[in-house]
Amino acid sequence: MYLLSSLLAFFGAIGFLTIYYPNNLVGTKSRQDLPGPKGIPIFGNLHQVYPWRTRIVEWICLMHEKYGDICTFTMPPWGRGIIIGRPEWLLHVKSNDMIKYTRVGPGAEIFEEFPGKNTPIGSDGVDWRRSRKTMAPVFSIKAFTDHVGVAMHKIMGTTTTLLENCSTQDVTVDWNAFFCLSSLSLETDLLGEQPKTLQESDPLRNALTTLSTISSKRLLSPYWKWTEKYTSTGHAFEEARSFVRQMVEDVMSRRQSQNRSCEEDDTTSDYLTILLADPGCNGDLVLIRDTLVTLVFAGRDNTQNVIAWAMNALLNHPDWMAKMREEALRLQSNTDQAKGLPYHNLSQYHVHLAVFYETVRLWPGLPKNGRQVLSDDVLPAIPEAGLPPVKVYKGDCIFWSDYYLMRHPLVWGQDASVFNPGRHLNEDGQFVKPRSPNFNGFGAGPRLCPAAQLSAYEFVACWATILPRFEFIKMYDHEPVMMEAFTACMKGKLDVKIKPYHQ
Repeated sequence: MYLLSSLLAFFGAIGFLTIYYPNNLVGTKSRQDLPGPKGIPIFGNLHQVYPWRTRIVEWICLMHEKYGDICTFTMPPWGRGIIIGRPEWLLHVKSNDMIKYTRVGPGAEIFEEFPGKNTPIGSDGVDWRRSRKTMAPVFSIKAFTDHVGVAMHKIMGTTTTLLENCSTQDVTVDWNAFFCLSSLSLETDLLGEQPKTLQESDPLRNALTTLSTISSKRLLSPYWKWTEKYTSTGHAFEEARSFVRQMVEDVMSRRQSQNRSCEEDDTTSDYLTILLADPGCNGDLVLIRDTLVTLVFAGRDNTQNVIAWAMNALLNHPDWMAKMREEALRLQSNTDQAKGLPYHNLSQYHVHLAVFYETVRLWPGLPKNGRQVLSDDVLPAIPEAGLPPVKVYKGDCIFWSDYYLMRHPLVWGQDASVFNPGRHLNEDGQFVKPRSPNFNGFGAGPRLCPAAQLSAYEFVACWATILPRFEFIKMYDHEPVMMEAFTACMKGKLDVKIKPYHQ
């Protein structure tokens, strides 16, 4: 009798939930005012969304194509998800970050796992302010001048020699992996001058790729904690994270020993020197470790990505590569070749900066993102687009894709998907920095990326060094695509041949 009554109660509850939640997730309110795919009782759109966990950006673009600039879905653990496709709405969300919107929510634990809870990516509120303050000295003008410039000059010297040897030996280079061999955050001794370096496995790159891809796929995998226990995925994640953390801790230990035994010199001109000397860290080695993991990941990944996507775009638009080379050659006289490109000369490289921002526009550092609503709010009306105000409720999750937003034809024109750095130059050929809300390559609001200028400097220093010396020949016939990762990683190889450039 007890069993029978239990079964009746169970099926009665299922029947009630099926009636009360006919096409949306249990616990979510119906939103008849917003378009979106019809779900199934109790589970909402889980069965429709889950297959896209390895193609999230593609899924967001498809949703916009089918339902317009705002649409909705429900699934565990996100509850009610609202996908926005207008920069005006995104600016509203970013401007109210940590006031009405937060990273705290289903995605928070994913970011706490990697890159770590002591980082701006994996924290919010007071913890975020502390982690952001920890990073602040790294992105000061003094750091750019005294530390980053020295590190870049050293790296580009080795890179130039390597490219010369590749040219002499007629070696094909996978440009998508090339700059993974150097770290613009720490000296890891992975970059060598001989082409054989290119044949060696880069364990740091492999570990970071593993962490980035697994973490990204977790976003639309509600039961990843359980499923990864019974597959090799969980083990691969733990192994990769342990490797990265141990590598960072080893470098920290060596640097502490160096700092105790000798005065700072140009061999210690990197981010770690600044962090270890920062009284704000107060000896918190876990905080420093997580900060360095973030810098290694963001510095290597985003630098590699933007240089790889730029190479592909420039090979397909050789006129812009020629303009960059002409600019670099013309400005060489203003640069002390023994010291490299000074940070204060960055603004002179108008074409380089235009190419950089156009590359970031088409392949943004974080192609997808989201926030959870902390309190009921209203996304403002956009009259010129015929879009009314939209209510959002506490607990809703707002999603967007910078990849979609910065290719929006109603925002950037009918050539929005075309590589055209000229859109960032005025009639006199002067670089004009694209502004928010249309350009969101480095975020906005409180979480505006502090590394925007650093990324631009590294990009310009790289191309201004190599273009006057080399030309590049395309050795592939496919159109590169993004892999599923936190960042805009290019999938597969980008083979090029290196030849000396002769004026």
